Amino acid sequence: MKTLRHRARPLWILAALCTLGAATSWWHLPESMAQTPAPMTLKPAPATPSPLTALPAPAGEAIAHTCAACHGTRGQLDDEAFMPLAGMPRTQFVRTMQDFRSGARPSTLMGHVADGFTDADLQALGSYFESLPMQEAAR
Repeated sequence: MKTLRHRARPLWILAALCTLGAATSWWHLPESMAQTPAPMTLKPAPATPSPLTALPAPAGEAIAHTCAACHGTRGQLDDEAFMPLAGMPRTQFVRTMQDFRSGARPSTLMGHVADGFTDADLQALGSYFESLPMQEAAR
């Protein structure tokens, strides 16, 4: 048993030396590749940054999804607790939302909702709801 161990050791050492020799020869680079590259030159930043392009305003239909939980999808809901918005004239919608925002028309929730919209959003919402067909009255 001792003899086999003695013979295996030189093979292991020989394999390790060959691997080490191959690794070190790979690390040596030719002279042409060992040169340091020229430093990069950076361009100075412009004195004034270019203005960002504004994102397009979302369409009334996209904004109207926030109204769907109470007023129904596309402004129609089979519930008398909430006013249907479909078919409402734009000017009436905008005026009502502005009254909610200012507090001229009291509400527990709609004042907070109206605060989240810009005047342009209210115009877009009003145009969208005005374009929808009015819900038929239940018979």
